[in-house]
Amino acid sequence: MRILTVLILSMATLVGCGGSGSDSGSSSAAPSGNTVTNGGFSERPGTDEGNQTTGGSSNTGSTGGNSNSGTGSSGSGQTGSGSSDQTMADEMLAAVNAARAQARDCGGTWMPAVGPLTWDYALEQAAFVHSSNMSNYDFFNHTGLDGSTPSSRVSAQGYSWRTVGENIAAGQKSVSSVMQGWLDSPGHCKNIMNGSFTQMGAASVTNSGSTYGIYWTQVFAAPK
Repeated sequence: MRILTVLILSMATLVGCGGSGSDSGSSSAAPSGNTVTNGGFSERPGTDEGNQTTGGSSNTGSTGGNSNSGTGSSGSGQTGSGSSDQTMADEMLAAVNAARAQARDCGGTWMPAVGPLTWDYALEQAAFVHSSNMSNYDFFNHTGLDGSTPSSRVSAQGYSWRTVGENIAAGQKSVSSVMQGWLDSPGHCKNIMNGSFTQMGAASVTNSGSTYGIYWTQVFAAPK
């Protein structure tokens, strides 16, 4: 099972950050006033310390929902549609908000309890796009094969953001197992517990022909 994370920074610098067994990270350009730090990823099992995005989106679109729910199916052997996706969304939101309701130690950093998030369909679609690409093209990274980043994928959905974060994972078979893995990892745990976020979306995509079978993406944000 593999897990990766994106966190938040507040400085206007670009810094690489990787975890144990990971690469050295890579940085991508960001709109003025933003920070984007792309973390490396570790070999299975393991985590990185993540990457972070803070600032304003260059996209001036709506901060609300998207009529596209982010569900559906594409690619040989890939599944994801209908009530099962809604069930996953409900379970994921409930699990994240239950975690945020309790103060916790995220790898030595004490994170206080914070308020619940609301679900946003634009963020769900951004998560679905990335999970689908990882599944279809059998890779595992925050950076898409087209060079897309968590922030650019959110902007592409018309979401005008103030902060953006992303967690990804691969191989876990249920919401409970992937959430446990994220909460056991300091960087992912900090994302889940970050009080700067007010909304989230998530998606999982299954492809029996891929390396890990199932790919998960959580996207957190706060609108402008």
